[in-house]
Amino acid sequence: MLPRRALPLALASLTGLLALSCTKYELALHENAPPSAFAPLPADAARICVLRPHGVASLVPAVVRDNGRLVGMTKGPSYFCYLAEPGFHTVLTRYGDDIDAKLGSDALVDATLTAEPGGHYFLHHDVSAILTLSVKWVAPTRANEMIAECDYAELVEVPSNESLPAPGEIVQAARPQ
Repeated sequence: MLPRRALPLALASLTGLLALSCTKYELALHENAPPSAFAPLPADAARICVLRPHGVASLVPAVVRDNGRLVGMTKGPSYFCYLAEPGFHTVLTRYGDDIDAKLGSDALVDATLTAEPGGHYFLHHDVSAILTLSVKWVAPTRANEMIAECDYAELVEVPSNESLPAPGEIVQAARPQ
């Protein structure tokens, strides 16, 4: 039991620790994906889904960009899907919250892909090793098993200097330089 005068200090420390797991990105989690997540693809588009079927580090966000465009976030066992233009894509994930970013303790991990029209691609956010994120493309059958363990993640709030992904938006492929 804490002495009475130590209680305010303990509460202040706990508040500080809780503030460390903060981010300006907010998700709405849904038990089922919206119909648009797996609707027929538009002509000349591919679908990319990012999957995180792990309860480990469930408070640590992983913000995802494709060719620089914000496309979504995973946090806890979750997944999301988006549309991509055929061509070359670099999917970059920042693993960590806002405090991690300020301290430089966040991690940046990328995966590349050349998307084909009508293609379906699944990127696994593997956080099973404590405090680390690794990413790899997985086959559709494995992805379906992972999706069964997840809620669908929809970004509902982002920092004021960013914009939410638009419904049905197709992320552009990288242009040759």
